[in-house]
Amino acid sequence: MTGEAVNPKAYPLADAQLTITILDLVQQAANYKQLKKGANEATKTLNRGISEFIVMAAILSPLRFFSIFPCSLKIRT
Repeated sequence: MTGEAVNPKAYPLADAQLTITILDLVQQAANYKQLKKGANEATKTLNRGISEFIVMAAILSPLRFFSIFPCSLKIRT
């Protein structure tokens, strides 16, 4: 990380190998112009049912922006 403190409420965190895999996946999505950025775009794609993978940053402040996603994902599955 870049020296910013990780929010202690952000759990679970990805280990080093999974972090590399996630970064590779995000880079591939960016190359294919499939990457959406921000809470609003993530919420839209989740509600439309077109998102398959959402990456949440542990340094997000305030963390409550992404507190709705676990509930929405449980409803969709």
